Amino acid sequence: MRIRLTFNTDGNLIIPVQYNYLIQSMIYRNISPGLADFLHDHGYIINGRQFKLFTFSRLEGRFIMRKDKKIEFTSPVQLTVASAVEKFLRELAEGMLRNDNLNINGQRLILESVGVSQPLEDEDFGEEITIKMLSPMVAYNTVERDNRSRTYYFSPWDEWFSELIRSNLEKKYKLVTGGTTGGDIQIIPIGPRDEKYCKVLDYKKTVVKGWLGIYKVRGDKRLMKIAYDTGLGSKNPQGFGCFEIIGGIKNWPGRRPV
Repeated sequence: MRIRLTFNTDGNLIIPVQYNYLIQSMIYRNISPGLADFLHDHGYIINGRQFKLFTFSRLEGRFIMRKDKKIEFTSPVQLTVASAVEKFLRELAEGMLRNDNLNINGQRLILESVGVSQPLEDEDFGEEITIKMLSPMVAYNTVERDNRSRTYYFSPWDEWFSELIRSNLEKKYKLVTGGTTGGDIQIIPIGPRDEKYCKVLDYKKTVVKGWLGIYKVRGDKRLMKIAYDTGLGSKNPQGFGCFEIIGGIKNWPGRRPV
């Protein structure tokens, strides 16, 4: 399930180019303290790994890149937030609607509307869907070498990319449903490799490398559904792995889900 938030501002919205943490902080400020503390400090744990089971897009709207490492948006600005936990989305929407002091980086936001999508079920997905990334998709592995941890980020053209995505989705599926799928999933880039879709971001002084672009996704419908609700790949609650479906949904008139 997902919601789409539309904001206006008193003037143009000027924020740092690396704004993922600002969005995440705004989300936590507008849910109940109990849920915020749970997600921030604990989350849902499986095999020693924490999952928050939500993701969000980049801000969408007209913008210019400034020379001072800031980005300037012109109203309106939109944000998509997806989660497998209905309570989280309900609290977020209600919290923002009640908040007369919505702001990001100290700049006031005016919530104009909250669009709630119709939830998709497993059977709504075809054997293949076409997606467009709304925030970069991340797949990585951390290994110990020379007494140091080294993180390797993979591209969608790498052999292990789809397997890392599948493994991540299987864990989320077990957390949400209590079961396993034993299914497979393939992430297939559309078009030749283009480095312009590779985004290197700084999240709280940690470098994260992810990929935008358009992809075919083939495989188990249950994994597709959990990806739609929680994001593709890793670091979803930091603003990675959110996507929109642009083809492949059954009985779908062509309008993308919110």
